[in-house]
Amino acid sequence: MALQTVGQVLASYKAPYINGNAAGLAFAPAFLVGLYQGLVEKDGRGVDDNFVTSELAESNTQIAVHRLIPVKLRAREIGASKNGAAYSQNQHFTTTETVGIEITQLLDEPIKIPRWTKDHLPVDVLAKYIQLFSDRIATVLNGATFASKFLATYTAKAGVGEFSAPQDIRETAFDLENDTDKVILKKFIYANGKLDRGDRGHDIDTFDRKTRVCVIKTTFGPVLKAEGIINLGGANELYRIIKNGGLNGEGTRIEDDGYVGEIDGIEVREIADIALGYASTFLGFPEEELIEGDVLGYIASSYANARGVSTSRQTQVVDEVDGQGSRILPYVIFGVKCWYQLGNSFLVEDNIDIFGNLKTLFTGKTITYKLKGEASRLYPLFGTLAFTDSTHATLTATALDDWNNDHLSGAYYVVSDAPLKTVGAFAKAALAVSANAGSCDISVATGGTITLTSAITNGKYLNVLAIADDGSCSLTSKAYSA
Repeated sequence: MALQTVGQVLASYKAPYINGNAAGLAFAPAFLVGLYQGLVEKDGRGVDDNFVTSELAESNTQIAVHRLIPVKLRAREIGASKNGAAYSQNQHFTTTETVGIEITQLLDEPIKIPRWTKDHLPVDVLAKYIQLFSDRIATVLNGATFASKFLATYTAKAGVGEFSAPQDIRETAFDLENDTDKVILKKFIYANGKLDRGDRGHDIDTFDRKTRVCVIKTTFGPVLKAEGIINLGGANELYRIIKNGGLNGEGTRIEDDGYVGEIDGIEVREIADIALGYASTFLGFPEEELIEGDVLGYIASSYANARGVSTSRQTQVVDEVDGQGSRILPYVIFGVKCWYQLGNSFLVEDNIDIFGNLKTLFTGKTITYKLKGEASRLYPLFGTLAFTDSTHATLTATALDDWNNDHLSGAYYVVSDAPLKTVGAFAKAALAVSANAGSCDISVATGGTITLTSAITNGKYLNVLAIADDGSCSLTSKAYSA
């Protein structure tokens, strides 16, 4: 834990004056508390919470789910020369497929509230922090759920992680600058229709429409509204919004699940940028990755996705051990898993192959791509990026664990007109034809010298991406000035 900032700034004893009269200052007896989004995917739409009870999540790190595999029925003709006798020659035994979910992500960072803080603020700080933590859980779960679908889909496309070879995925690209309202609607219906095809490889006829939800970025929602594509559905739909979308009978807001309307019979819900920031870090990317990247959202079926959460021992409050005060001890353990990537149909601005591009940039490196909380990620930390001349720069990075083992796997550079802030943008630029780009060794052991393939000119940016063996990526950049 970082040390608390130490400093002292006291107000003047002289009271402030307005028109020659002393004015008073007092603290309001309430905090200004932010509004937090509730669970975006729930009620059996988009993700299934029923496979893992709170009790199972509390006491197990792995939970297996069995699915009965239907037999392949083949008709035969009575009296035919092949298999036409009284009884069929074909027989079947029952078989099952086992999928699983890991309950290993934990929210348990203590929150310390010194007595001094409680004594000097006329508000119940303890109660408010417990409320803030509880409200924020849904945001984290929304991010983790989004990340699990993204991970399964695009590692399948690249043939990395759990996939030994590239697999089919479902992805539909939108040109938001040029597509008309009819084209956008047509593409949405087409993307939704892809789930009707099921998953032949896993004997799934179709992904039931009743199990689906569409989750989109907040930047995509206004486009759908402006083009008149989202259908709110009149008074009956208004009643449903009041009942389920966040208002109680008195009109008081109780939750915002992101509901904005329906398209093609599918509920459409917006996910907050903060949740997308969590999703990005669950994937090992910078927070801006999914917020600024090409993904717009997805249509997902709960049959393909599962989530388990235990909050049975969510929060405890104990006396502070370092002195007078209180310590909040939260405890929430959870897991999310996409079992069938074809149960998700992604909506994008441009086709995404982020893991495939990383695979190309770091060929021969052993890198694990999995869902992992930000606090346990081995994000590389950079030293100072400095130019020695127009073709050379120096930079070092480390990705240290708690035992000071360095997990830095590799690094790559590319020159661009502007700083690159997402891994996706970096990879596209680095793999572009005629790019001034290449691999580099920036480990501390070698001193970290970067040699450019061609000279960088004034105003151009040198961008460096470093990756750890757990797939965590960090970016840094600097403009060149001769």
